[in-house]
Amino acid sequence: MNEKKSKPNNEVAHFTLAMQEKIFAWLIFDKEADKAIDYVKAEDFKEPVKSMTSLIIAFYKKYSRMPEGDEFSQELGDFIEKEKKKNKNFPEAEYLETYERILSLKNSDLNPSKDLLMKLMKHEAYKEALLKSGEELFPKFDYEGIDEEMRKVSAIGGEYDGELRVLSDIEAKDVSWLWKNRIPLGEITLLVGDPGVGKSYFSYFLSAQISKGGSWPDAPDEPIESGKVLILSTDEDPHYAIRPRSDAAGADTDKIAILEGSRGKKGEIKILNLTKDIRRMEEIFKKDKGYSLWIIDTLTDYLGRMDSHKYSDVRWALMPLLALARKYHVAVVGIMHCNKNTSLQVLYRIMGSMGFAAVARSIWVIARDRDDEEEKRRFFVTLKANLAPEQKPLAFHLENLGKVARVVFDSEPVGDDFDIEDVLVPQERSSETKRAKKFLLDTLKDGAVLMKEIKSAARDEAISWGTLRKAKEKMGIKSFKGKEEGGKWFWELDEFTRGQALYGAATKISEEAKRKVGEIREKHKEAPEEKK
Repeated sequence: MNEKKSKPNNEVAHFTLAMQEKIFAWLIFDKEADKAIDYVKAEDFKEPVKSMTSLIIAFYKKYSRMPEGDEFSQELGDFIEKEKKKNKNFPEAEYLETYERILSLKNSDLNPSKDLLMKLMKHEAYKEALLKSGEELFPKFDYEGIDEEMRKVSAIGGEYDGELRVLSDIEAKDVSWLWKNRIPLGEITLLVGDPGVGKSYFSYFLSAQISKGGSWPDAPDEPIESGKVLILSTDEDPHYAIRPRSDAAGADTDKIAILEGSRGKKGEIKILNLTKDIRRMEEIFKKDKGYSLWIIDTLTDYLGRMDSHKYSDVRWALMPLLALARKYHVAVVGIMHCNKNTSLQVLYRIMGSMGFAAVARSIWVIARDRDDEEEKRRFFVTLKANLAPEQKPLAFHLENLGKVARVVFDSEPVGDDFDIEDVLVPQERSSETKRAKKFLLDTLKDGAVLMKEIKSAARDEAISWGTLRKAKEKMGIKSFKGKEEGGKWFWELDEFTRGQALYGAATKISEEAKRKVGEIREKHKEAPEEKK
């Protein structure tokens, strides 16, 4: 008697039967398969794997876990018995032979099958998301809904599978530095400043020192280990900007690579999107472990169309970049502009969301020296340093070499009284802050003073409360409450600052005394000599 088989070969499926069996083997043998089960659809397989997949999905929905080997065997046995009662021609032998082949794959490498499945699931999910977006969300102008649909698709196959480790098992290590105490390896550093201040020129200085194994200006006798540099730049042309400026900086151009945009179907240039094309970057670093510096100019240009002013979006976009930097021990230097709102503190002037500043472990500002009449001098100043003590500012100027310029550092250090706010806020605001600082030094040099009295005296000097508080914060002035019941608030200088103020006052008194003595001596010289 010939069995009349059902229609196992008539369904449309994406894989050969052998590949379907391998994928199913991964589902039942891999402990991590439960993270993908939500995206698996039985319709993507042919019989008998189609029905077997339906059994696993049903089991997971019922018990919130994948079935053990014996449990699935029981489920499959029950299914076959039910189907035989419904259809006397049910192809039992085909199901049992398929299951036996699947069990024989237990010790095989099933990862390629898993990767293929994830690609299919993602492809199908994208088609559904695009269909939903076009038919339901776009007509309503629901752009947030469209963004959410695309985020869900992006998450397929990328579920977190991190290992739980006890802290005592983790080895403590020192921070590795590209530039000691300034630019860490394996982290994101931001280089920020107003447009046209020379951020790109400074990045060429960095790449030159790394490529040729030069030295840093604060440690000229300590040679740098030579490494390779990768540059992404939308602002600068490789032919008449990056190459000649790198040559002027003394770079070893054999060790500097530029990743240019790819070409679309119509010949248009496509800019790399680090939220989607991070695997392309990993291919580069995986193939050549010699890279130690990665310059992105400007950072926001390579993050796609995500909302750079939305904190959560920025962090979401930067996390894969940070993970790649840590994995391959590369220092990422992202160049960013300051916004035009000079009423804000410098940290809040970084273009975009505070998410950029939150993720970066090191932030440096480049600013013009307002007192330089030639307008060539710049300051390189710490804005954030999470992994090292705050470093003293450095000064440099852009030396004009004709068609290009190069960074040349000053031999003299920047004074201890330097304040980055003084060079990045409007001149009038900077002067007001300086006047408030002088007022507080004069007022508090003899000891603690009631805050109420300070506020009143400042009002008499036409110093606003906001300016006074900003000066207090910058000077590190302490606030404390009197010990008596209902005690009042006092302000007080720390001992070092107070000592400097007293010394400054004493020096002024000394100079005044010298002036008066000099006047008396001059007067005595001019007086006619008395006759005896």
